[in-house]
Amino acid sequence: MKKFFFIFILALIPFTSTTVSAESDLSPISEAGIIIDAKSGAILYEKNVHKKMYPASLTKVATAIYAIEHGDMNELVTVSKKAAEADGSSVFIVPGEKIELSKLVAGMLINSGNDAAIAIAEHMSGSEKLFMEDLNGFLRKEVNVTNTHFTNPHGLFDENHVTTASDLAKITQYAMKNETFREYFGKKTLPWKVETWDTTLVTHHKILKGELPYEGITGGKTGFVSKSGYTLISTATRGEQDLIVVTLKAPSNKDAYSDTELLFNHGFKNFTSAKIDKKSILYSADHSHSYTLNEDLHYTHLISDEPNLKTSNDGILSIMNQEGTAIGSFDLKMVADVKNIEVPASIKEETINEEANKFSVSSLGWITCVILIIMITVFLQKSRKKRNDFRTRY
Repeated sequence: MKKFFFIFILALIPFTSTTVSAESDLSPISEAGIIIDAKSGAILYEKNVHKKMYPASLTKVATAIYAIEHGDMNELVTVSKKAAEADGSSVFIVPGEKIELSKLVAGMLINSGNDAAIAIAEHMSGSEKLFMEDLNGFLRKEVNVTNTHFTNPHGLFDENHVTTASDLAKITQYAMKNETFREYFGKKTLPWKVETWDTTLVTHHKILKGELPYEGITGGKTGFVSKSGYTLISTATRGEQDLIVVTLKAPSNKDAYSDTELLFNHGFKNFTSAKIDKKSILYSADHSHSYTLNEDLHYTHLISDEPNLKTSNDGILSIMNQEGTAIGSFDLKMVADVKNIEVPASIKEETINEEANKFSVSSLGWITCVILIIMITVFLQKSRKKRNDFRTRY
């Protein structure tokens, strides 16, 4: 049985990287795959997560969150000839048609419209090329991904249009914090009336639309081009736990979905989410500082574990597992209001005694060594004197 190690990635919160682990013999068919806890960012399983790969239409998650955060959803977008003639999947818009940006974003996510993606890009930045500069800059600076470079807003194949499973998980984690994105990402259907098409769009994601039911599914995006294979992003919630699963380059649609279910099952079966509530007050080990949290702190641990909290004198909060190993940590100086407090005399005395005991224990070894050296020296001197006395007599 293999043992995998999982690294905490606590988004936007200063932390020291540590690990949690779970026994696993998972063997997903997809070439790359990842599970993360959406709240803490903890990686619960990973396979080839830093390998640069082709995402296909999973690209549209990035396009959507950029448009939502940087655009006016009520603005009308005028569809260009270039957008209307886009290759691949479509929402059948026509040149000159005016459509609300919000409608185009929703249609792009639900029906994977490449025409909608280009129309959004041109509206947001003036041209598709300028939009890609803006989008890539946004991903680097605001989402903090480092191995992604997109050359178009939709995901049609380009050898330089690459990302990783890890980056896609981070992009999705970032996007899911936005209420509008969550609403669009979780839609199963959308009434769609444009100049040439009056219909209801239905999500392509088979788990989300109920064709392959899974308890707790909250959203999803599909992708496929021949060079990328079948790609999938899925989100699910059970209780307080929100998970994100990304699979890349599955050889078949069936494999992509079976891998997704396999990874979700692993995450929900073995891990749980925990929270330290905003406004909680924590103290340094020597009680010289108090820290009042100004945000909730999320962490993930094994269901079988009962972690505890430990705060150092310099304000580092560590989450310790039952074996005494840190499975996550936060710099409280960055996430809390810090207040100096007078150390109670009892605490001071206790601390002094602890230090004295530490000194005594550490000093004992040195004292013992010195005594042994003196005893050996005296013994050797006496032995040498006896030999000299013997020679003098005889």
